[in-house]
Amino acid sequence: MRPLIAGLMIGLLLVCIPASADFEDVTVGSNLDSVDSGPLTVWASYGPGVAWGDYDQDGDLDVFLTARFDHLGQETAEQLGYQQISQIPANHSDEDALLATSTGQSHLMQNQGDGTFIDVSDEVGVGSQNVTTLGATWVDFDGDGDVDLYLSNYGRANLLNPIGSGETNQMFQNQNGTFNDVTTETRLGNPGHSSGSVWADYDNDGDMDCYSLNFGMVDEYTGQARRETNILYRDDGDSNGDGIPEFNDQTGEAGVYGQSESSLSDFETLIGPSLQISTTAPVNPSTQVSLPPGISNSPSGSGMSWAAVWVDVDGDGWQDLYVASDFGISPLYHNNHDGTFDLVTVEMSMDIRGTGMGTHAADIDLDGDLDVCQSNFGPNYLWMNQGDSFSENSEGFGINTNILVNWDCHFFDYDLDGDMDLWFGVGRINQYISNQFNSLYRNDGDLDGDGHLDFIDVAAELGISGTNKTMGTALADYDNDGDLDILMAHSDRPVILWRNTAVEDGSGGWLKVRLHGVEQGSNSHGIGCVVKVYLEDGTMLMQQAYAGDGFLGSSDPSVHFGLGQQTIDHVEVTWSTGHTQTIGEVQVDSVLNISEELPPAVADYSSYILGILSLGIILLLWPQFQRNS
Repeated sequence: MRPLIAGLMIGLLLVCIPASADFEDVTVGSNLDSVDSGPLTVWASYGPGVAWGDYDQDGDLDVFLTARFDHLGQETAEQLGYQQISQIPANHSDEDALLATSTGQSHLMQNQGDGTFIDVSDEVGVGSQNVTTLGATWVDFDGDGDVDLYLSNYGRANLLNPIGSGETNQMFQNQNGTFNDVTTETRLGNPGHSSGSVWADYDNDGDMDCYSLNFGMVDEYTGQARRETNILYRDDGDSNGDGIPEFNDQTGEAGVYGQSESSLSDFETLIGPSLQISTTAPVNPSTQVSLPPGISNSPSGSGMSWAAVWVDVDGDGWQDLYVASDFGISPLYHNNHDGTFDLVTVEMSMDIRGTGMGTHAADIDLDGDLDVCQSNFGPNYLWMNQGDSFSENSEGFGINTNILVNWDCHFFDYDLDGDMDLWFGVGRINQYISNQFNSLYRNDGDLDGDGHLDFIDVAAELGISGTNKTMGTALADYDNDGDLDILMAHSDRPVILWRNTAVEDGSGGWLKVRLHGVEQGSNSHGIGCVVKVYLEDGTMLMQQAYAGDGFLGSSDPSVHFGLGQQTIDHVEVTWSTGHTQTIGEVQVDSVLNISEELPPAVADYSSYILGILSLGIILLLWPQFQRNS
C-alpha cells in the first residue's frame, strides 16, 4: 500500500507544480502587429520565419520577418471554388488572384529599446514585396563585427515543370546599418527551393561557412513530391580585396547532400524525379506519410530538408551536421577534420524514420554532451546523446505523444531554474487537420527517481498554446531583462510577441554570454563555440552559440543560462581554434562579454638550436684550430 500511496503523491506533485514563470502578450503596442507578411492562409503557407539580430549594433535585438504565401496555389484555388488548380481557365481573372497569393512581403523591424519596433526595410535596403523568402539568418559572414543577412528564397512549387521554379537566395552585406546585395560576389545564390540556412566554422579555419537547405516540393492532393539536394558553402576568404569573401561549393567533396550521393556541377542543385508519397498505417505515427522504399528508409536522408543543426556530438572540437528530413530518416554526418564527413546515422542509432521539420541541440540532461530534438508530423523525437550513440527517449519522457503537425523545436530554460525546457510550435498542413496546439515542456528533473527526466506541458497554463498555425519561432531577450522571450510567426494571423516574466517573478538567476572573436575576418560572434558554466554546487551547464536554428528561425547568438538559486564558480569557452578560455569571478544576473583569448604562441626554438649547434661545432674544432695556429 505504501508504494502505491507514494506513487500517487508523486503523481499529484507532478500535476500540481505551478509554472514558475509566465508569458505576457505584448504584441499590441509593439507595432509588430502591423506587419503584413502576405496573404493569410489556413494551412498552405510554410512561412513566415523569424530572425533576431542586432543589425545596428545599439545593444538591442532587431527582427527580420519573412514572407507568407500560398506556394502551391491549392488553397487559393479552393477559395475561388475550384477543386484543382488545373481547373482555372486560361487567361481568366482567377489566374490573377492565384498570382496575387503566390508571393508575400518581408520586413526588417528596428527595436527602439522601449518595447516598440519600427519598419526600416526601405531605408536600409532589405525587406521587399512580392518575395518568397522563407528563412533568414543573421551571421557575420565577412568577419567585420556586425551581422549580415542571408535570405533563403523558395520560389514556386511546380511539380510538372520544376526546372527553374526555385528562387535564388540572397546575401546582404551590412555596411554601417545599410545593406548591399553581394550574392553574385559571394556565390551564395542557392537556386533551389530553399527553406533555411545554418552557419558554423566547420573546417576550424576561423571564418563562417554555410549549409543551405532545400526542401524541394510536395503536393498532398496529387501525392507527388520532388526532392532536392542541399549545398555546403565554404568561406575561402577575400581573394580579390573587395571586402567580400568568396564561397566555394564543397557539397560533393564533403558528401553532405542531405540525400543519397549525387553527381552535379558546383553551385547547382538537383531536383529529383516525381515520386509518390503514400499514407501508411505504421507502428510509429511519425511516419504516417512516406516516400517510396529505398528513399524513406535511406540513412542518407530523404532529400526534403527543412532544418539542420551544426552540433559537436562527440566533443572532439569539430562541428558535425544533423539534417531534419521530411518523409524519411534524418541523416547525421560526422566531421572528419579534413573537409569530409562520414554518414553515421546507422552507427549512432538514429536511423528511425520520421517527418522531420525542425531541430535544435542542447545538453538537456546535464551530462556534458549535446542532445538533439526533432519535430515531426506525429510524436516528436528527443535524441539523448550517450557518447557513442543516441537513444530516442521521447515516449519515456512523455514528449508529445499526440498526432500533431510539429514545425519548430527549441531548447531553452524559460523559467531560469538551471535546466533546459523544450518548445514545439504546432500547426496544420492541410484542411483535413483539426486545430493544433503549441507545447512547452517544462523540465522538472527526475522527480520520481526513475532515472528519467520528468516533463510537463505548461503551454496552456502559460497561455501560449494557441489555436493558430505557428510557423517560424525564434527566441531573444528583446527587452534585455535577462530571460528569453518568444516571437511566434503564423500563417493565419499576425505575429505574437510573448514577453517572459521569469526575472520579474524571481524564478532564478541568469547569465547571458556574448562571445567576441578578436581577429579581423574571424568568427566574431563565436558561432559554434561551446560555453560551459560551472556552478558552486558542482553542476556544469553547457550550451552552444548558433547562427540559424529551429524551423525558419534565427535566434540571438548570445548564450543564455538559467542558474536557479546557484552562484557561479567559473565559465569556460572553447573557441573554434580549439583553445579553451577560463573566466572567473562571474556575477549572477549579468551580461558577460568574452573577447577571444588567442592560443599561446608556440615559441620558435630553431634559432636557439642553430646557435647551440654552431657553438658545439666551434668547441669541437677549437683544439684543432689551436694546433694549426
